[in-house]
Formats: sequence, structure tokens, C-alpha cells
Amino acid sequence: MGTLRTARHRGAAVALLLPVIIGMAGCGAEDKAGTGKTGAGKAVYGQPLAEQFQAATDATRDAGTAAFVSTLTYGAAGGDAVQEAKGSQDYERGTALAELGLSAGRHFPAKALEFLRAPGPDGKQTVATAEDDVYVRQGDSAWLKYTPEAVNELGEATGVIAAHAAGDVAPYSGTLADLVPRVIPREKPEPREDGSRVYRLTALPEVAAELLPRDLQSLQHDWGTDPVPLTVRLDADGRLAAATADLGPVLARLHEQKVLVEVKQLRATYRLGDFGKPVKAGGPDQGGRPVEDAREVLAPLGSMKDGRCAGTGGTGLGGTAVVRPVDCADRHDLRVLAQVKVDRTLPGKQDIANGDVYARVACERALADAPEAWRRGGADGYGLVGSSRVGSSFGMGGGGAETTVTGDYTCYLRTA
Repeated sequence: MGTLRTARHRGAAVALLLPVIIGMAGCGAEDKAGTGKTGAGKAVYGQPLAEQFQAATDATRDAGTAAFVSTLTYGAAGGDAVQEAKGSQDYERGTALAELGLSAGRHFPAKALEFLRAPGPDGKQTVATAEDDVYVRQGDSAWLKYTPEAVNELGEATGVIAAHAAGDVAPYSGTLADLVPRVIPREKPEPREDGSRVYRLTALPEVAAELLPRDLQSLQHDWGTDPVPLTVRLDADGRLAAATADLGPVLARLHEQKVLVEVKQLRATYRLGDFGKPVKAGGPDQGGRPVEDAREVLAPLGSMKDGRCAGTGGTGLGGTAVVRPVDCADRHDLRVLAQVKVDRTLPGKQDIANGDVYARVACERALADAPEAWRRGGADGYGLVGSSRVGSSFGMGGGGAETTVTGDYTCYLRTA
């Protein structure tokens, strides 16, 4: 699925971002010509053009509550894949509740779909926010609470969760709502018969790229200069009703990294409605479901000792970077085989992307040396997680160029 950073995130990593919602534009007393001289929209439309989006953000918050739908749509020849967040927001309390999910057409490219599914758990997920804290729940499980402290301790993999923490713009972050007050309209909007107005403008590609899930953001650091087309609709009362961004320029930069090459279109949308109506019930402070602190029940796989076991479910995350440690006598998905370091210096300037190949050699050696009881539990060989850095330098005393590869990896046995 993240990640528009806002001031209230306090360093809690971003991330994934999935985005948008059902739109039901409100009807105000504004005149049909859309002059903004009468009715509730005057507080927005009476402002100078350059200040109207900031005023619209304030008017939206002043509504108290709203329903939202946020989507990120990946278009391919075989159909679309859609990451969606749908729920409600309480601006006064700084809380939100949303259902997150990924759906895809039957003929959407399998390789691209596997890539999109990797960062998150299978199936739908419920996310709740309460200011800086984010709660996640899968099915009927307990709520898992990610505080900023938990995010800092558990590492970058939690960015896909932290991306949604309440910000200055909205209680659910990581959507086009966060982007709107950061762009300035230059041309007068198009008035509509219902009193709403449509603005057509562009956003900087590096800003629009923050709408991408965290794992996609990390693949590119130069998003180029091609502007991203953006359409924003404010309702008759000047509140944000809908926004759409054509992320084609951002997708083109991903294609340069050989990422999602079968995806030909990328679009983000956001819709708001039901302003002022009671929000959806079912948050972590309702229903009596238990709440677990992520810091107490989860751990980075890289921090676990050799031989320890863990489960990968119930983290709100995909992958194995963050796991739930358990006793090896209990049900588990993996066992830590070894923590290994890569530290290699090679002559000359080498064309090496990372240290994975050296880590695999170390993992195979650890597998050969592992107790037989561990190997019997292995269901599908070993896996590894970790990261590395590659650098070039000149040797001491005027020597030739050298390439260094350093990194930390965890080798683990899959047991289920």
C-alpha cells in the first residue's frame, strides 16, 4: 500500500500509502454563478486565489467529521489493481477509522501484483489513528498499537503503518488531502451549477511521489521535473470534496528502475462526504477488543538471537523484517539461523548493486552448520533479510581504486 509527511508526525516514519473516499458534495447557499459573495463558501472563495486551498483545508476541518475514500490505481493492459482506504475522520478528536485493501482484476500482471502485495499483510486490514498513534487489526485479532516510540525502535519497515498517523491536515494521513494545501492555484477555478468549483493545476513530482507506498518511494531519489497534473474540487461551502492526481510522470521514473514496467497508468484519488455526520464506530476505544503495544510483542528480526523462533502474522506488516517472537514449542513461521555481517573490499571499481550474494554464501554456511533439529523444521529452505552499502575509494599511499561492500543480514529457516 506509504506517505505524506506532516508536522504532527514527529519523526514517525511515513510510508504507504493507500489513499481515497466516497464523495458526497455538500450543498450551500452560495449563488449559482459561483461568485463566492454569499453563503458559507465566502470564507474560502472570498480569499485571494493563492490562499484558497489553505482556507479550504480549514473549512474542511471545521466541518468536524467526514467520510473519506482514498485510492491508488495501477492501470495495466490486463486491468487495474486498486489500493483503497475507506472510512471516517473526526477532525476535532484527531481520530480516524478506515478499512484498507488491495483488489486486482483477474488479468492484472502477476509479477506486478506480487510486488504490490509484498509490503502488507494478506486480506483487508483495519487501521485507526489517534493523533500520533496508529492501531492496526487483521480480521478479529486484537488491536496492535504503534506509537512513535515503537516505530523508532522497530525500524523502517513500520513506515507503511506510521504513514497514516494524524497530521495537521487530516486525522488520516497519506492521501491527496495532505498535498492540496502544499500547492498554490494560479488560474481561476471553473464554477459548477451546484456551487462547487474545480481547480486544474500541477504539483511537483517529488511532492506527488509522497503518495506512493513507502517501498516504492525508497526506490527512487530523483523524481525529475515533469509536473504532475492535479484536479481539485471544493464544494459550495469551500470544503475539499475531491482530488485526483495523474502520477504518470512519477511512474515513468519508476520504470527507469525497472519497477512496475507492466503498469502503464498510475492515478491517485480522494473524495470526502457526509460532513458533520457521526463517524463510524469500532475504534480501539470501543467494542472491548484487547490492545497490544507493538514495542512489547514485536521485534526486528535482525535483533533476535540464533535459534529463536517467531511468527510473521499479527504485525500489520508484510515480510519478515519485523516479527512476533514466540517460544519454539509454540506455533511459528520461522527460526533465526544466524546473524551475519558482510565486510568485503575488492580491487578496482566493481559493478555491484549490493551485498546479497555474499550474505547468501554466509547463510548457506550457517545452514550447513545448524543443528539437525533446526534443519528438520525447515519447510522451504532459508531466507534472508537485511541491507548493505556499496562504496568506492582509492587505496592508501596512492593505490588503485577499491570497492567496499558492508552490511548486516539475518538468515532464517522457514518453518511454515
